Amino acid sequence: MSALEAGVLPAAPRTSLNPVAAPDRSPVFRGVFPLVILALLAVAMVGHLVLQTKIQEQAFELGSLQSQTERLAASQAILTATLDKKTTPQQLAYEAAQLGMVADPYATYLVLPTGQVTGTNQAVRGNEVPVISAAPVIGPPADPVPPAEAPVAEAPVAEAPVAEVPPADPQPEAAPVEAQP
Repeated sequence: MSALEAGVLPAAPRTSLNPVAAPDRSPVFRGVFPLVILALLAVAMVGHLVLQTKIQEQAFELGSLQSQTERLAASQAILTATLDKKTTPQQLAYEAAQLGMVADPYATYLVLPTGQVTGTNQAVRGNEVPVISAAPVIGPPADPVPPAEAPVAEAPVAEAPVAEVPPADPQPEAAPVEAQP
């Protein structure tokens, strides 16, 4: 049973519903919504165009930076190879001989913790070690030209004569089979 049927709550008088008058829609408000939608669409299209332009610019910049990175990596490889070649013991001996230096067979060492000098200090005339004072094993290194700066020869490409290859044997030789114990 409900509270209304039990008589606890007083029944409210019923009022009749009156229809509400429709709002006055002028033709000005009817054209505003499509104009707002068209304006939003135009702004979205312009924003998309600007965004695509920026993406294309950055893609072009990325491509140029990648090619620059490849050129610098090749240059670094050449410089590293040149440095490695110039720091070999043979190259250092050659350059020392070019400066008039000779090998010292009477080495003198300094012991760092104690500060003691070991060995004998003698003058070197240059003919004590004939193997070292002989002609150098290698000459001065040639300066490599980086690939980006290397001249490209425009030589015509000639066709090489084709050598005839004898036909292969129809049956290949069988490999010997090892016996298993």
